Amino acid sequence: MYRDESAKGTAAKIAQGRLKASEVLQACLDRVQQYNPAVNALVTPAKDAQSTAAGIDRQIGAGQALGALLGVPVTIKDCFATAGLLTTSSHPPLRAYIPEQDATAVARLKAAGAVIVGKTNLPQLAGDAQCWSPVFGATNNPWNLALTSGGSSGGSAAAVAMGFSFLDLGSDIGGSIRIPAAYCGVLGLKATENRIPRTGHIPHLPGAPRTVRHMLSLGVLARHVEDLRLGLEVLDGPDGLDHEVPPPRVSKAVGRAGRVLRVAWWDDFAGLPLCARTRRGLMQTVERLRQAGVQVERCCPADFDFVQAWQAYGQIAGAEIGLGMPRMERQLLRALGVLLPRQQPLTRSLIQGMGLDLRRYNQALDSRERLISSLERFLQSWDAWLCPVAATVAYGHCPRKAWQKPPNIQVGAESVPYYQACIGMTTPFSLTGSPVVSMPAGVFDGLPVGLQWVGRRWQDEALLDVCAEVEPILGGCPRPALLDQG
Repeated sequence: MYRDESAKGTAAKIAQGRLKASEVLQACLDRVQQYNPAVNALVTPAKDAQSTAAGIDRQIGAGQALGALLGVPVTIKDCFATAGLLTTSSHPPLRAYIPEQDATAVARLKAAGAVIVGKTNLPQLAGDAQCWSPVFGATNNPWNLALTSGGSSGGSAAAVAMGFSFLDLGSDIGGSIRIPAAYCGVLGLKATENRIPRTGHIPHLPGAPRTVRHMLSLGVLARHVEDLRLGLEVLDGPDGLDHEVPPPRVSKAVGRAGRVLRVAWWDDFAGLPLCARTRRGLMQTVERLRQAGVQVERCCPADFDFVQAWQAYGQIAGAEIGLGMPRMERQLLRALGVLLPRQQPLTRSLIQGMGLDLRRYNQALDSRERLISSLERFLQSWDAWLCPVAATVAYGHCPRKAWQKPPNIQVGAESVPYYQACIGMTTPFSLTGSPVVSMPAGVFDGLPVGLQWVGRRWQDEALLDVCAEVEPILGGCPRPALLDQG
């Protein structure tokens, strides 16, 4: 009930008195009660959700109307501070932390009339491409409970896929919105870096200096493109605290005046293999677009070097994340890095970055600027760039401690280093700060495949226009079979 409706349409019906906020919430809570024990996406319920929804119904009855998300049930990734509600970021020292103030993004969702259902699971400090928490355990994939839901917004994607909420607030520094969205068969928007304030996001730890200053972007997960747009509209703009967020600027799609949609696509990330499902999803999407009259072409910026992008990403992320890590843990990781072969450039660079070498860090920032320029020039000729999200679809759980050597991931017949397989195709666009939408390409042999649509920096709305145009061509978000099981 209501699961397949959009947040935008549901809010309109509640505002018109055609639906009650309390009834919509109860439908979500019923699904939580039935399916969450198996999926483990929602880890901390909001105790005031029902009273909030009832209050909205009373306001509607009195002729009052509030906000673009009026009465819409939403969930919050547990790395965002929520006033009066447990906020752990899956970090054991924070297992009892209850903030006094909401993160800016949370406050904006509430101000828009959203009803907070609760907090969703993530790996410790949002630091992994799978969703295993030392506080709450693993979130299971709604399509196959033996598989990961992806990370770090794994609870977010699973909650949206299962209809526990219409929208989830997520964050992404290396694929943390896009990967779970792809693995769970939902949509995910990583907004342009610095479009949405990061105030109240953990990391950084409460009361500690901010260390992560590049590449962290916020966004939303949903089941409809129009809801990604709605989420961006609610969350966008400065808050007077995160001073790297510029004043609002609404980008508009360039009128094509009869010109067909132009989409570039690419599949070769420095030789990374693609599993059979992902390859089929990409090629089927390209063919569907072509049949629908979209101009599609396999091409890549001539001077966009993926290995260079991995190295720059690793050096920047390693240095900034490393600043906030305990010294002993950082030293253990650096010792591990000595043993890594040069054929693992992403992993080596992440660990090298933790050495806090300012010369390497600055060189990486220079590389980032060059790669941003390369991609922006390329996208002047295309409405979007279509690429895989990851080398493979969802895989089996493999929990580990931060200092332990990550496992290889099987991609078809090849055994691929963990970070290359999981985030090798997302980190280049974290490095460039580009807006990216992860969109389902279909279900293949029982598992969803997601593809990422990359747009120009600050042109998030134009990218969403493209995604809205292709959404009916690609068939929208599939429904997990688990929802139809008693």
